[in-house]
Amino acid sequence: MDYRAIDYKNIPVQAEIISGIIRLDVESISCFRDLDSYVRSDQGVATLVLRVVNSPLYSRGNKIGTIPMAISRLGFNVVRSLAMLAFSRSMFSRTKDKLFRLHIWQHSLLCAIAGRDICQAIGASKAKDEAFIAGLMHEMGKVLLFTHDEKRYLDVLARVLEQGTPSIEAEQQVFGCDHCQVGREAVTQWKLPERFAEFMGEELSMTHPGLSADPVRLSLTAAHFLVERAGIGNAPGNDIESSKQILMALGLGETLCDPWLQEDFVPGLMNDETYQLCANL
Repeated sequence: MDYRAIDYKNIPVQAEIISGIIRLDVESISCFRDLDSYVRSDQGVATLVLRVVNSPLYSRGNKIGTIPMAISRLGFNVVRSLAMLAFSRSMFSRTKDKLFRLHIWQHSLLCAIAGRDICQAIGASKAKDEAFIAGLMHEMGKVLLFTHDEKRYLDVLARVLEQGTPSIEAEQQVFGCDHCQVGREAVTQWKLPERFAEFMGEELSMTHPGLSADPVRLSLTAAHFLVERAGIGNAPGNDIESSKQILMALGLGETLCDPWLQEDFVPGLMNDETYQLCANL
């Protein structure tokens, strides 16, 4: 199958709105007004922003009913992340298949939360929102393949989970193309910044050149590894000691790695408010 045959336009949240929000310059004098306009233009984005701003984490006991007030309370970076979350969630909500929801949607959401937290832990707090977005979007090619042909993508998942076949290899076997090719095309079709191609259009590799110098990619790679190790997105992975060595080879310190490798790490991510808000769509 030619990956360009996939329907990239039939999506629930308008891609041009998401692209516009991502490209906004936070230093621009029109940033607040433009963000307000974009959020208002899509019901899914606006609904999620209002839902979050009225959650216990942000509401401070005061009901907020307008988008400008929500943006003022949450801030630009949080609203931008919520727009991407609304977009991602809308794509995944098109199926109720439990296997897909666990190993692709919940995997992506957990990677977003873990990536954000890892970015903060390694001292790159300014990049944590981008790390969250990267986690949400890195499996989008798989979503598009699944939407194109659910039955065949479930065959891909079976090969990954039961036979241990790498997802790219299994996708090539079943579709003749893979989620990285589809992800790169989606970046072009949706007019996303080229940076998105680095996590939507490339396989995450522990040996990627310059990984340690890119906190977003480093955090996403580590998060992806840890979530898959827990058996979400792949079969359960390595033991603690070998996993620690893999993470430390990325330049992550032992004191950072130890809590990430405990059994309560992924359950802890599931207690995060964002996960609770969105995991079950």
